[in-house]
Amino acid sequence: MDFEAWRKHIDQVVADDGQWLGVLDEDGWPLMDLPLASSVKASEVKLGPGSLEVTVPLRGGIGGRVARDLVADDVLAEDGAGRLVPSNGPTRLVCVARGGERRAYLISHVHVEGGDPPKTVTIYGADFLEGLAWWPCPSIPLDWQQAKFATWDTDASGEKYAKPRQLAQLKFADQADGYTKKGPARTVIRDLIQDSFDAVNPMKGWQDDDHAVVDYSGGVDTSRQVLIRTDDSYVWDTVSAPAKNAGVGIQVDLWWPGDGEVTVRTQDRQSTQKMSWSYPIQIVRVETTREV
Repeated sequence: MDFEAWRKHIDQVVADDGQWLGVLDEDGWPLMDLPLASSVKASEVKLGPGSLEVTVPLRGGIGGRVARDLVADDVLAEDGAGRLVPSNGPTRLVCVARGGERRAYLISHVHVEGGDPPKTVTIYGADFLEGLAWWPCPSIPLDWQQAKFATWDTDASGEKYAKPRQLAQLKFADQADGYTKKGPARTVIRDLIQDSFDAVNPMKGWQDDDHAVVDYSGGVDTSRQVLIRTDDSYVWDTVSAPAKNAGVGIQVDLWWPGDGEVTVRTQDRQSTQKMSWSYPIQIVRVETTREV
């Protein structure tokens, strides 16, 4: 793939039309334009996940490629509600690029309409913020970083598993004391999210290939003071209510090679540094949206 050519094309479309709409592969690289979209509904929610709904005609050219890539029988299957949902095919994203902003949405399902053969497909998706809803927020991040997987034949009570399992022992919060983070909302939420990435990625073998990082730019933090208790639930469950109460917005943008450098936290947690990557990556931005 000639990504430089794609960047020039996308930047030109944004300059000419104000927006580029396209399909990306599972790694965030562009696959195709969606210039024929007859309807685009992309929500922009500062204090919650956004959603996308795009309707595309299924006729020749790009429409035919959309049909082959997103609606083919060997890629998608119908669920009980008559929706086409991914089965064994690769993940696909829809990207909306505008001046100064690029948002990507994970395709959840598609719906075809208009008879046999169908005339349109509507693509539904949720933005990357949804990923924080299933990402663990460990109460003891260091314990997760040091955890080692081993083969277990029985559970903790001695009951034998039907098949051996690869498990790692972890400590979880069992009391309130010592598991509460206090400070300015923007700083505390940034650290909680980055700590969660740093804790979970090594367990998955992703420590050298981050899927997401937190942007630490923005200067002095004047946001409202918060107390956030970590109880080993998910990131979004942990930070969403305190963020909303403190007037802090969280969004996740898609970064591409060629974009400006991003200010990230160093490994020792003591300072920040400028970074860029050779691959697409998610950038979590935590910003004050109003004074409380």
